[in-house]
Amino acid sequence: MSRSAAAYQKFTEDEIRKANSVDILSLARGYGYEPEKAGRKAVHMKHSGGLYIFPENNRFFQWTGPDDGVKGGAIDFVMREENLSFPEAVGKLIGKEFSPSVKQVVPYEKKEREPLVLPEKADNMKRAYWYLVSVRGISPKIVSHFMNRKMIYQEKKYGNCVFVGYDAEGTARYCSMRAARDNSSFKMDATGSDKSYPFFHEGKTDLLIVTEAPIDLMSHASIAADFYGRDWMQDHRISTGCLWNGAIDRYLEGHPQIKRLVFAVDNDYLARDKNGQLRNWGQLTAAKWMKAYTEKGYACAVHVPHLNDFNTDLVEMRKGRSVEDLDRQRMAELETAFEQSAEEEPEQGMEV
Repeated sequence: MSRSAAAYQKFTEDEIRKANSVDILSLARGYGYEPEKAGRKAVHMKHSGGLYIFPENNRFFQWTGPDDGVKGGAIDFVMREENLSFPEAVGKLIGKEFSPSVKQVVPYEKKEREPLVLPEKADNMKRAYWYLVSVRGISPKIVSHFMNRKMIYQEKKYGNCVFVGYDAEGTARYCSMRAARDNSSFKMDATGSDKSYPFFHEGKTDLLIVTEAPIDLMSHASIAADFYGRDWMQDHRISTGCLWNGAIDRYLEGHPQIKRLVFAVDNDYLARDKNGQLRNWGQLTAAKWMKAYTEKGYACAVHVPHLNDFNTDLVEMRKGRSVEDLDRQRMAELETAFEQSAEEEPEQGMEV
């Protein structure tokens, strides 16, 4: 019998229910999250990349970021925050070890960020280069630009693409990884990553273009260069790694010359909330940022991709499809989604 299976048997159903009855909002505060009211039933955690807590049913849901889609009760929350197994989390919540002996409940403390550990580099970058250029359609010159600056490389162990964000002194502070193959959705941040340090290109104008992922940044630049003949290097470009504005604020603090912002985040027109309603998270965030940064004195605009994101647009445009073709595809997909929802919930409205 495995250690986990044996440990499960040491807790009764009542003990597990007791563990799951611990107030998640209090747990979140103990881990250092700052709550802010987000709706009638949900409480959003500041700077969390989309962590919401629902006090009425004592549940949580992570909308965006590396843990996108993770949800559950108090046990799941502790497992996520401390990388514990199920029995370890139960034991911590009810004040018990794996053995029958009782121990004092340990107060929850905010975890210190671990040092960033970059994955080991491969001897060459052929696989990463092939993936970004041939599969993702990004301009070879743009990929080479970032590889030459040690902001993109290939991981040695698994061959993943590695994207690195640096601070003003040239120290790596953020690292995200993505599988370098077209049949995998694997992506994650390296241990110790700080999302407030973006993957970026430092331009010369007063314009900053904000995207979500490094591939989005390079795709947006590729469209500008290859389809509209623009010099993509003139403007500042960053990727936030999620729908949190920490990277925007840090970059603006270090670049006071920037006066204009363009939010080029995803067009999540088929995304749904926990109730199955269409919720365009990317564009809802863009609208929120528009208001916030306009109030701060910046001239702001939103650049909406025709399909889900600018890489999807780029790949389809490389096939010879026009923007009109992409718009027709989006409308057809939305029509199908509306019809499906009307069949399933004919009396329930939608928010797009």
